Amino acid sequence: MLHHKKNILILTSKTGGGHVSLAESLRDLLEKESMHSSEANSATLPTTKITLLDPQPGFFHLHYRIVSRYALWLWAAEFQLFDTPRRAQWAHHVFSHLVHQQLHTLLDKITPDLIITTYPFLTSEVTRVLAKRASKIPLVLLFSDANGVHSAWLTEQRAQATLAPTRETYQQALAAGFAPEHLHLVGWPVRAQFAQASLANREERNGLLRTLNLVPDRFTIFLQGGGEGAAHITRTVENILTASSLSGQVQIILAAGTNRALQGKYKNRSDIAVLPYTKEIAWFMSAADVVMGKAGPNMLFESVMLGKPFIASAYIPGQEQANLAFIQRHGLGWVALQPEEQRTLIASLIHNPDRLSDIAATLNAYRQWNSEANTRIVPLLNSLLPKEHLPPLP
Repeated sequence: MLHHKKNILILTSKTGGGHVSLAESLRDLLEKESMHSSEANSATLPTTKITLLDPQPGFFHLHYRIVSRYALWLWAAEFQLFDTPRRAQWAHHVFSHLVHQQLHTLLDKITPDLIITTYPFLTSEVTRVLAKRASKIPLVLLFSDANGVHSAWLTEQRAQATLAPTRETYQQALAAGFAPEHLHLVGWPVRAQFAQASLANREERNGLLRTLNLVPDRFTIFLQGGGEGAAHITRTVENILTASSLSGQVQIILAAGTNRALQGKYKNRSDIAVLPYTKEIAWFMSAADVVMGKAGPNMLFESVMLGKPFIASAYIPGQEQANLAFIQRHGLGWVALQPEEQRTLIASLIHNPDRLSDIAATLNAYRQWNSEANTRIVPLLNSLLPKEHLPPLP
């Protein structure tokens, strides 16, 4: 357990929500353990200070917002361009020059005892700064890929620990030459709210639907595509709700995020409950029969932890394409990218509820494995923190 007051710095990227969600998941795990430590011994203070930061210049975030909404082809091209060892090394060299000053400033200000990164271009960049400072601060990498590790991760193997969130990424890292003693299979961490959210019975679930002005017991889809518009949500909504074969049989909880145009477009529809941006989203997902959206790994694993089948309706080319095979391999849901595929699948789930029952077994098996693997994370991080001798308690 984490008994000593320590500073932990988690570096992430606000280019999309995935890297941030991973960082928040780690923070939740550490804070939960810290709280348990304090409860077990009331004489101790909170044991960790955890800071989440993105040290990248603002133009990175602007670039992502524009490209993800208007030029996904360019995002895919950039992703694939740097997915070779040589080009990844070159990209790390460029990124190091862009963020080195901010990293020095952060280390001076926070004086962390441990650094964790959930973003591939804050790996070698951090290692170089630490080497220049002759610092012994341990660095931990957490892969943000589920089914294929980008070369930008694989070119940095000097961290004290690398966390692989899936069996696929663990094997790929081994094949790339990562030392087994520094590589750890830990499952995909999810934010605490997804481990806690559980609607105990049908009536509780229906009560939440009523508060959203939706119809109890109607087939409900939780649909999320993010505020940046990369998932073609409008097309998906129109495809589902205008289909004559689904008329009056389906409703949508639409997580519109920061997309104000999307909020305005559907706010008065009786078969849609529009959610503006909110941090607390797990309860709304738990009220749905299925979760649907682009094949981002965080949303996928959040669905798994809620026991909800996932329907991949879109993906970011290059970056998320491999997740489609992952979903099918582990029986976590379905892939339906075309309008006709989506309508046919949803109609089948409505009229053949056994399909939902059948997939529950594979979902629960993966959820159990993932939860057990997650228990390795905090002890591992604790083992990397510097140890101090505390005076005996009175």
